[in-house]
Amino acid sequence: MLEVAVDSPESSSVGPNWLNRGLDWLKDHHRAVLLLGGALQVIVLVSMIVICLMPSVTGETVLLRTVPVDPRDLFRGDYVILNYEISRIPSEGISGQLGQVGVFEQGRTVYVSLVPEDDGRHWRADRFSFEQPSGLSIRGRITRGRRITFGIESYFVQEGEGLKYERAVRDRALSARVAVAPDGKAALTGLVIE
Repeated sequence: MLEVAVDSPESSSVGPNWLNRGLDWLKDHHRAVLLLGGALQVIVLVSMIVICLMPSVTGETVLLRTVPVDPRDLFRGDYVILNYEISRIPSEGISGQLGQVGVFEQGRTVYVSLVPEDDGRHWRADRFSFEQPSGLSIRGRITRGRRITFGIESYFVQEGEGLKYERAVRDRALSARVAVAPDGKAALTGLVIE
């Protein structure tokens, strides 16, 4: 004789009862859940803005010399593509480097120690290191080849002002005003034509 097991109504209703209780709670508290969700989105957006502004608020402002890039790629719309003297890893390499000389792990964080130039206005690279040194340093990431990007490689300009900045870059008369936070994060705050 074949017996068929039938679940009792109590055991089969555990899942749906739990789900129903959860849905009932959501219906009772839907306003609070919506307000909490909206507040969370605002907090995330404000924190993103604060993180981007931290170097400008807490950092030291320095002038970095720019160097020309291929003029065909200089402008895309109303922003300037910038390259810096400090963006190229020197032939002697990076302090604390492991492995072969001249081979660098793409995406790795690098710190560039900055020291004032003789003119007292501009700053130049003193040392490249994988560990944050004491003193003023700017933090970047290794990209292809022997290049470092710092997140300050483009700057939006007013419409119609691009040609003036293009000439200044070609004449090596353009400097970037950069705020550097204590942790090395940089923010481009302006361009200076000399």
